[in-house]
Amino acid sequence: MFSHWLPRVFPAIFLLLIILSPPVFGQTHPDSTDVGDDFRFATLTGVMQVLLDPERQLNIDSASAATLHSQYQDVSNGGKIGFTDAAVWTRFTLASHLSSAQTFLLELDYPLMDRIELYEPDGQASFRKRLGGDAFLFSARDVQVRTNVFTIDLVPGEIKTLYMRLTTNGSIQLPVRLWNQIAFAEYVAQSQLWFGLYFGAIVLLVASAIGGLLFLKSPLFFWYALYLTFYGLLNFTLTGLGFQFIWPGFPLWQDMAPSFFVGVVVITAMIFSSKLLDIAQYSRTFYHLFWLTAVLAAIGVFLSLTGYTGFAKRVSSFSGLVLVPIVMLAAVIAYRGGNLAARYFLIAWGVFLIFVFISGLYYWGVLPHNFVTAYALQLGSVFEVTMLGMALAERVASLNREKEQADQQARGYLTLLNEKLESLVKERTSELEASNQRLEELATHDSLTLLLNHHAVLRALEGVINASERHGQSFCIAIVDVDNFKQINDQFGHQVGDEVLVAIANTLSSSLRTYDIAGRYGGEEFLLILPQTSTDDASDLIDRLRLSVSDLVLNNTGGERITVSAGMMAYEHGVSMDVEALFRCADDALYLAKDRGKDRIEWGSLKSLDRSLKGFADEKGRHKFHCIKE
Repeated sequence: MFSHWLPRVFPAIFLLLIILSPPVFGQTHPDSTDVGDDFRFATLTGVMQVLLDPERQLNIDSASAATLHSQYQDVSNGGKIGFTDAAVWTRFTLASHLSSAQTFLLELDYPLMDRIELYEPDGQASFRKRLGGDAFLFSARDVQVRTNVFTIDLVPGEIKTLYMRLTTNGSIQLPVRLWNQIAFAEYVAQSQLWFGLYFGAIVLLVASAIGGLLFLKSPLFFWYALYLTFYGLLNFTLTGLGFQFIWPGFPLWQDMAPSFFVGVVVITAMIFSSKLLDIAQYSRTFYHLFWLTAVLAAIGVFLSLTGYTGFAKRVSSFSGLVLVPIVMLAAVIAYRGGNLAARYFLIAWGVFLIFVFISGLYYWGVLPHNFVTAYALQLGSVFEVTMLGMALAERVASLNREKEQADQQARGYLTLLNEKLESLVKERTSELEASNQRLEELATHDSLTLLLNHHAVLRALEGVINASERHGQSFCIAIVDVDNFKQINDQFGHQVGDEVLVAIANTLSSSLRTYDIAGRYGGEEFLLILPQTSTDDASDLIDRLRLSVSDLVLNNTGGERITVSAGMMAYEHGVSMDVEALFRCADDALYLAKDRGKDRIEWGSLKSLDRSLKGFADEKGRHKFHCIKE
């Protein structure tokens, strides 16, 4: 594992050692900077001296007084400033060896300075004051470029000592350079080319992230695009290009923008990193650290918007410093947990970590100004955002693979579920059919005898009447009543009475034909429907049934014989009879059978109710009442 990381770690350590090594300027401490005809540019740090004014009470007269000369310190020997509330006075001397008068450009290559006061000797024991910095409109600058540039006129043989007073609520840096105009124009053109390439790459990455969001619909691309956008705006602010091109008329916003964008970048970076690493799955501790850092950055954003820009810059800067180590450690945990995208994350933030610390140490005044320290964030971000894009691509690919696996598992589960569901549906359907059948039986059958109940047998009778009329057929019915059933209940109890009814019902079911219909009309009465049956055949059938009942032997009745009586009625085709009339005639015949001694069969007719008709007995002693058609 260590051999895998060494090729990446050694170059970073080597770079850091170079940066932290003592600066080459300031070793000889020359008293002035010589400016000749062949002069192009020079860094003035080596000849610059610094004086701190904690109370901000000094003016140019007191700061330039000979009594304070001994209190100025060389920049190379401890003049790294960083964050301070003091006013910083600097002085440096220019010695002209020109053959003719020329105008040079004095540049403070630190765009985030709030207020710069440049005091140039006017040749009359006084100073000419000029102002610069973010506290003033961009159009008020001597030279309208992203850094603070002042014009300096030199004549042959002139020795000129200039003073600068610097105040800001952020970090104070002193990268001061003197340029001739041609060299500075070349430098500006070259820097603009590099900045164009850098910000063009950021724009392309944002566009690709938006494309990924539109096509892949992954919220990761949204947070990546948001992070890149604010990171680009932050660098646009830190390099002074924002004040030059976007908000030149709003110096107040230029003062607020650095801490605001740093805070927003930290917030979006935390959200993006949390989602990309899925850190909540691997460590709740780091998940909470992510959100605490985001809250700290949000406080910096709030302070910057409410005017507390000095404190806001410190809070936002601190949140930016702790961002990278927290994300790095979280990436290690996620990688160990199986998140393959974290490996790109480790490389991206590992390299960026070095540059962030370089930038942070530079803004705190620990490291000197040079190209690497001044543009550490931009240098590190080129590599970092590219690797984050690769991490994002890996994460999306991983999510797609997980989605495909989940889809395959889901399809397998769905197939199994469908099979089980089909089996369950069949089982439930069978159970439902059985249940419906039971419900139908409960609705149409008597619970005791299991014969058709009162309503069901009457509906069956209606159906037989309709069928007989359609097909021109006749049929017979019989009402069978248990003789002396009340005495059985009274003597032996209702349970024995129920047993008698069940035994008779079983006898009816076994004695009737398959197409005959039997039902319990009510109490101890049964209604029998005999389709396509003549009166003679019906009499024979019911008589056999009567004899079968009388032959029953029941244990709980004490050997007492059980008998039934029956009233019968024939339905002839062409005679208009309804269920009620047919049943009334059969019921009247039943009463007649009871009156004539029970245990017998009697036939009824339509006129049987008037009791005026005389019956006759057939050869077997059965009495009939003929249907009189009047």
